[in-house]
Amino acid sequence: MSPKSKSLISLIKNEKAITAMFINKLHAIYQTNYRKSKKGEGTHTKKSKDKGGDKKTTVKKTSKKNVEGLKRELKLMLSFYGIGTPHLTPPEQPPLSKEQISMIDIDFDGLYFTPAPDDLSATYRAFKESNQNFEITHFNKPYEYDLNEAPCWADMKKFNSFRVMSRPICAQLAQINYPLDKINRLTYVDILDMISTHNRAYPEHQMPNQRTRFLKIFAACYYEEFLEKKRLLGEEKEAKDLLTYIYYLDRPEKCPQNLRYIMSLYTVHHDKNRKNANELEDYSKVNDFSNLCLCKDMPHHKILHTPYEIDINRNIVFFGSFLQEFQIVRNPEKERQYLQGNIKDFNPSFLKTKGNPQKLNFSGKFNTDKGR
Repeated sequence: MSPKSKSLISLIKNEKAITAMFINKLHAIYQTNYRKSKKGEGTHTKKSKDKGGDKKTTVKKTSKKNVEGLKRELKLMLSFYGIGTPHLTPPEQPPLSKEQISMIDIDFDGLYFTPAPDDLSATYRAFKESNQNFEITHFNKPYEYDLNEAPCWADMKKFNSFRVMSRPICAQLAQINYPLDKINRLTYVDILDMISTHNRAYPEHQMPNQRTRFLKIFAACYYEEFLEKKRLLGEEKEAKDLLTYIYYLDRPEKCPQNLRYIMSLYTVHHDKNRKNANELEDYSKVNDFSNLCLCKDMPHHKILHTPYEIDINRNIVFFGSFLQEFQIVRNPEKERQYLQGNIKDFNPSFLKTKGNPQKLNFSGKFNTDKGR
């Protein structure tokens, strides 16, 4: 066996051992082995005091002192492996408003609800109901509406997902004959209602979301490296399933049922947690691609939030291992090329072509590993 092969085997064994160690420590901290008690795992048994009764299952719990020690160990290990450091909240940070929190969540996850009629402004609701109940003549054209006159639009248009909805929103305003001189009365909820109406009428052109857009850019820019590193860890099928699942995100009804399990294993993580968006110079940037990464859910994503909130190394775009050799480093230039249309979206047909697998150099690290 060549030195390179020995080095690779050693790295893989080390990665699996480190992952198991993190999982075991999390179980010990949160007593999750209690869930295994029915199977008799991680437990000891004793007879019931009732004569002839079944044996009772008990769990040997971790002491409070040992739990605190385990938490400190996890924090130190995450720092040692270059994953990240515990989050420190700046003092006297102004909180986000309810509307700002809502904008962040909808920009990231999408809009999947319709506002209650009672939450709409009286002016908008009156014109909407008139359009529904009577045949009206349309006096205004969509291009005549200037959303900048609506106070809430100043914040909404900062977000990628809301910004691209300006034309559909104006089309909805023209549809209900909303007066041009009353745009300044539109509320945030009114605009959400118009987006929701558009989404139902044109599902193929519904409001986009940053989660889906990030997964698309990840699959397009990093699929070869992702496949190779997952193959080395014996998880090639899982990687192919995830990439194929991402391909169907724009047409979920066509996604094969046997692929739908995959996103329970993965999570799109915010480098700067959404709830800490107010710590950014511009809170609306919290859902930008540069602040997102793909994580394996357990234990990788779990460890970023418990027992401490961890600020992950911002150079990591895929965190599915604790060793740098099996992570993926962000490539801003490649992402820019994708956004400019120079890199195509991932297609399952790419899996049938032979790519150029990542090679190990003499130090035992992947050639794609660069300075962090």
